[in-house]
Amino acid sequence: MNTGQTFLTIGAMVLLTMAIFNFNKIVVNYDSTLDQNRYRLEAMSLMTSYIEICNQYFYDEVSTDTSVEKTVANFTAPGNLGMDVNDGGVIDDFDDFHNQAIADTGGSGIVYNVSFNVQYAKIQNSQIVASAVREYSKRMTISVTDSYNPPLITKMTGAVSVRDTIRISFVYSYWFYN
Repeated sequence: MNTGQTFLTIGAMVLLTMAIFNFNKIVVNYDSTLDQNRYRLEAMSLMTSYIEICNQYFYDEVSTDTSVEKTVANFTAPGNLGMDVNDGGVIDDFDDFHNQAIADTGGSGIVYNVSFNVQYAKIQNSQIVASAVREYSKRMTISVTDSYNPPLITKMTGAVSVRDTIRISFVYSYWFYN
């Protein structure tokens, strides 16, 4: 074997080695992407479950009292959304979820931190915005993160992977019939 053939053989071996390393890197990235998608899907499933749970509650504390007229003026004040003093720590209406934080385990055993924010909402310029006064609609935002280090649910910021929060908002309205 002459020198040219030796260089061709070494070059082929270098190319083969680079191809193997690149293939391994692609497989590792693919597995990481699959894991990320699995955790995100599980977190979204958890949020959907909480949406269903929250929709089963009364719109407001006044909705549970048959002796009080159900008008906007009688709804809970925007600054008082959250657990009421007379609730005794038991959620009995939609806005009691405000500022609640729950650690919940998904089907995979991963512990997720779930937090709730409730505010009155109105439609302004074709958008749903927060309202500083009582309205017939409330918007709940549910946020989910994981508590692991390194984080399981991440996003790329530049070249750095950082913890991500998954959020969903929905509107719950009070309907009445005369």
